[in-house]
Amino acid sequence: MARTARRQLARRLRELREFELGEKLTQDGLAAALSGPKRLSGAAVSTWENGESEKRPSDERIVQYALLFSTPGNLKPEPHVPSESSLDKSAREQFYALRRELARLRDEAEQEARRERTPSPARSVVNEMWQHDRDEEIVVVTSEVPEDELPANARAGSVNYTRLARYGHIDSFFEMYMRIAELGYRNRRHRSANDRGIDPASTLVLIGGPSDNRMTRNVMRLLRLPFSQHIVHDDGPEAFLLDDGPDGAELGPVMADFEDGERELIEDVGLFLRASNPTNPAVDITLCSGCHPAGVLGAVRSFTHPDVVADNVETIRAEVGRLTDFFVLFRVPVVNGRVPPQRLKHTLIRAEGIGAPRNGSRNGSR
Repeated sequence: MARTARRQLARRLRELREFELGEKLTQDGLAAALSGPKRLSGAAVSTWENGESEKRPSDERIVQYALLFSTPGNLKPEPHVPSESSLDKSAREQFYALRRELARLRDEAEQEARRERTPSPARSVVNEMWQHDRDEEIVVVTSEVPEDELPANARAGSVNYTRLARYGHIDSFFEMYMRIAELGYRNRRHRSANDRGIDPASTLVLIGGPSDNRMTRNVMRLLRLPFSQHIVHDDGPEAFLLDDGPDGAELGPVMADFEDGERELIEDVGLFLRASNPTNPAVDITLCSGCHPAGVLGAVRSFTHPDVVADNVETIRAEVGRLTDFFVLFRVPVVNGRVPPQRLKHTLIRAEGIGAPRNGSRNGSR
């Protein structure tokens, strides 16, 4: 039986100990450095570095690993775990990145182990967030690449014309369309935001923020939300502005500046919204947005990826009390340019209802 995720975690922990700071630590030496009020043995470190073991470091140990391996200075005069407040800017960025990476690897390892322990004679896709009639038309509307950035084959006069070349947020669009197909929607359609003939009274899934998706822009205005999203016409972030925040609190991405001059996105903000369609309250509008494409993809995956959707549905139930007419804003960690599925209980910023839920709603709390 494959143990991919558990072996990846074990391999990464071993790499940190042997190579990360340019000086190899023994398992006993690492255990001594991590020991505080809770004593740790070299045997425990050995167990964590064994991909066949079911023992994994706790949240507290993950933080200690990230602090210790944040800078080579933590090896002098003896290996030790510094306080977070003592870290300089560069070490703090490394600490944040390692903490997110190790927590993700540990969570994936635990999910893998949990799946093995749960017998599943036949895989069926169950997702409480998507409870529409599977024969009802559902239209996925994604943003469109700006006119001055369109590739040649996206222009209708080209002999190599390719319709999808106009589509923006292609990763998020593809993932959403693939997932709703898995969920059994038989009458699905897709369009780019500037296409003519989109019926606004349909069940809609909108991908992308207001800068390049006019449907998103119009829907956010009609819903009278307690926040807005900046409209930009360059590579800048479509940051969120909270109406009731102190001095207009802004929610934006987090960038890291590295010593080699590279600047990297390490955290975005995602928005998932489910609301009654303002033009036809009998159907839904689902909206996935973010400051950058990473946030959009994080929003899509949060309620479509089978590994996290059940947890996230329960988080929304606990925070809002229903699965209709709500929005949720949350942080989206980005690791080496990749967006892992998010567990909202760890990244939640704000979740609220929008107006009153419909009577007899198909997908409200049950």
